[in-house]
Amino acid sequence: MEGLVSERTRFIKIAEAVAVDRETLTDTFGRFTLSPLARGWGWTMGTVLRRAMLSSVEGAAPTQLRIDGVIHEFSSIDGVLEDVPLIVLNVKKLRFKLEGVDFEYARLHAAEPREYTGADLELPPNLELVNTDTPILTLSAKDRPVHMEIKVERGRGYESQELVKKRSPAEPSGTIFLDAFYSPVRQVKIDVANVRYGERTDYEQVVFEVATDGSVTPEETLVQTAELLRSHVEALSKIIDPQASLAESGEAEESTWNEVLVESLDVPQTVKKALADHGIKTVAELVGYTEEEIKEWGDIKPRSFSTLRSRLKGIGAEFAKQPTEEETKEGNKDEA
Repeated sequence: MEGLVSERTRFIKIAEAVAVDRETLTDTFGRFTLSPLARGWGWTMGTVLRRAMLSSVEGAAPTQLRIDGVIHEFSSIDGVLEDVPLIVLNVKKLRFKLEGVDFEYARLHAAEPREYTGADLELPPNLELVNTDTPILTLSAKDRPVHMEIKVERGRGYESQELVKKRSPAEPSGTIFLDAFYSPVRQVKIDVANVRYGERTDYEQVVFEVATDGSVTPEETLVQTAELLRSHVEALSKIIDPQASLAESGEAEESTWNEVLVESLDVPQTVKKALADHGIKTVAELVGYTEEEIKEWGDIKPRSFSTLRSRLKGIGAEFAKQPTEEETKEGNKDEA
């Protein structure tokens, strides 16, 4: 398969590496250059990578909020300047980094009159808050403590409040479900320009400017996106050599052949009857015979046999191989 792929792509210049602009690189911004690319491939690669970065990079976001004494999201809280809808908006601005698990909880215990920010949250070891200066609420009364619990989950892209609620039917009363903005990627700009390569000037380069929220760095964003695209392209590349794919998944196919009945094959009825007369019901049983063994029966005509062989090939199956003379001798020795 590798030879076939290289033969088809040998006239297309493939980018050799990605250049990183170290002078402008931070935890939230990165500029990357991919080159050289054949004419037309700048926008092709740029558009695909940009869309994947914006939609498919994994992140973490608040999905649920519980505040003691609050029944629904349109309430107000005695002793708190902000009403619940504003607190919800503030919580949704919190950007988390979650490691090792699918969800965790952040908690806030407000007792003294002052403004409380993300820095006041109690976090487990595997949960980190990136924007700690984000305000959450302001407590104005000393004898009115507020206790809050925020559920943070991992995900990709965007999930509406309705979907979050639908998949969490067992949550207790008073749970406020939130729109989840999982994507850590804030913006991706692409710019395509011609670049010289050797004596030619019609090659292209694509420059990516990637901005994130800091929970995932721009470099991590690019690597994660490339891995995601590679896994999709690898699946497509199996179309090039289906026999190679079949060879790699022999056990799975053998199991499949056990489920395929000979009766379902598109072959003459006389062939089906002949196979049934010899006790063959499935393709798995059929491919246990060699072509010579089946021909020796004498009840399948050459043209019908050719059709049978073609139908087997169409589903990736084939008859057993005739043992060589040496293999036959070895088998006789073992029996002796």
